[in-house]
Amino acid sequence: MQDKRRYQRFRADLVEINGKMSLADKVQILDISLGGVSLKADRRLNIGKEYLIKLQEKGKNLEVKCTVVRSELSGIEQKPDGQGVSIFTAGMMFKEGYVDKIAEFLKPFEQTRKKEVAPFAADRRLNVRFNIETPEHKILSYPLQFKVQSVSLGGMLIHTEQSVEINSMIPMELSLNVDTTVKFIGRVVSCAMMEESDPTKYKIGVEFTDLTDQDTRSLKTFIDYLAELEKKTEG
Repeated sequence: MQDKRRYQRFRADLVEINGKMSLADKVQILDISLGGVSLKADRRLNIGKEYLIKLQEKGKNLEVKCTVVRSELSGIEQKPDGQGVSIFTAGMMFKEGYVDKIAEFLKPFEQTRKKEVAPFAADRRLNVRFNIETPEHKILSYPLQFKVQSVSLGGMLIHTEQSVEINSMIPMELSLNVDTTVKFIGRVVSCAMMEESDPTKYKIGVEFTDLTDQDTRSLKTFIDYLAELEKKTEG
């Protein structure tokens, strides 16, 4: 079968190439307090892992880092196409240093609470919780590490523990060496679960887009190095 790739792809098992992609999902906030947040998502959030939550409510915006302290399967929901998807609930604790920002963000919700509830601004009780009604504006973003299996000037094949949707556009960066990092938008062209991998891993094909001229030159220099290394190894 003829190889229809535009660029020759080189193995990356002779040197270790790692990278990072920034993923973002819409989630449903169940409740939120000065100490943390409870939410629903269509993927499992790993306990101990750090995430960034972006909240937006009536013109107010807040970005806060948090760590997962609880994560469990809560049920199955049907997508519009009829396919079932697993739904998880997670409890997350805010990182230190965000109390004042969260208190300011939650002021409008405090004003609508019942009179018998004491204002949280006075005692800052972590057990006072609020419900936010517009889940479509709640974004959970997080970095995901990956390892490169092969690379060319046009794209790469990577291994990672998270599946991604085909044709999705993802901010990514590739660490070519200690001093060189290439940043770009990666278009996912394929995603397949790898057999006999524990934990579960996925093989993902990525097309490079939005590379700067400098990053393109850095990538070409590195690929030329891989080509020479591959020739020496085969020889």
